[in-house]
Amino acid sequence: MLEVRNLKAGYGAVDVLEGISLSVPTGACVCLIGANGAGKTTTLSAICGLVPASSGEIVLEDKEISRLAVDTIVRRGVSLVPEGRRVVANMSVEDNLLVGAYTRRDDQVGADIEAVYQRFGRLRERRKQYAGSMSGGEQQMLAIGRALMARPKLLLLDEPSMGLAPQIVNDIFRTIREINETGTTVLLVEQNAKKALSVATYGYVLETGRISFEGSASDLLKSAQIAEAYLGALS
Repeated sequence: MLEVRNLKAGYGAVDVLEGISLSVPTGACVCLIGANGAGKTTTLSAICGLVPASSGEIVLEDKEISRLAVDTIVRRGVSLVPEGRRVVANMSVEDNLLVGAYTRRDDQVGADIEAVYQRFGRLRERRKQYAGSMSGGEQQMLAIGRALMARPKLLLLDEPSMGLAPQIVNDIFRTIREINETGTTVLLVEQNAKKALSVATYGYVLETGRISFEGSASDLLKSAQIAEAYLGALS
């Protein structure tokens, strides 16, 4: 599905990513873990076209996308749930969902809104409510629902557990697993390493712009080096 090859990207003249490579097979759930400032968000932003790649390749379904506009990348099947949710606070829940479908011209948008309401019952109850007046957990549901409205082949999630109560975190990760199990490929960026590795099949560890470790999720969970660096402080 996705191949990132020797990617360098950053802001202005400064590269945050120092030539990273990673692979996300079709149907898989892959996680990218690491400390703050490691480059995790920059990686997702580069895949989406929000941050330009200075060198390297980003290949989606055997086609290079690293020089494409953001809306074109969305049409190719990539959708992002951004860090901090970033719902449109002064718009209703339903209007936020419609924003997620802005690249579409088909007649199934209404059916997909209904599917989001079936997945997240609270959003149905609050569909006319301003998004900014909802709780953090409800806004995270909305951010995921909005991303699903683009009918992504590849769903990117940036720190979906940030700032949420433990029970809500459990609900969000259960939803991520369900979305993946229904056929959507997932690339998950997450500081809660234990949670990320519990839903992923494969993981990468990013340190100061470079991939330092990679392996199956089960192997990373059993690694003493990974446990000491990440599974305590970040769980």
